[in-house]
Amino acid sequence: MKKVTFSVIIPTYNREEKLKKAINSVINQTYKNWEIIIIDNHSKDETKKMVKNYNNIKIKMFFIKNNGIIAKSRNLGIKKSKGKYLAFLDSDDYWHTSKLMECYNFLKKKSD
Repeated sequence: MKKVTFSVIIPTYNREEKLKKAINSVINQTYKNWEIIIIDNHSKDETKKMVKNYNNIKIKMFFIKNNGIIAKSRNLGIKKSKGKYLAFLDSDDYWHTSKLMECYNFLKKKSD
């Protein structure tokens, strides 16, 4: 199996519909070598079910009680990541379809 290039870390809490838009924006990337790591602060909505319905091995979900400290969620995502590069996406945001390709092309240049 090819090593994952980008680990996309998405912390979330009770943002089922907005999270869906964020996930779809990663799935629709022109650059396809990614994994999504969702760190859920034990949402009370249908977040877990919605993520499970993707049935996609590139999407992984973990749970944390972060006590309002979002950095704890991001740090757990970093620990669970397998990618060469980390990318952070908030659950109420989304990306243009070429975002990861543009990042990859820039990183390939090995620029300062």
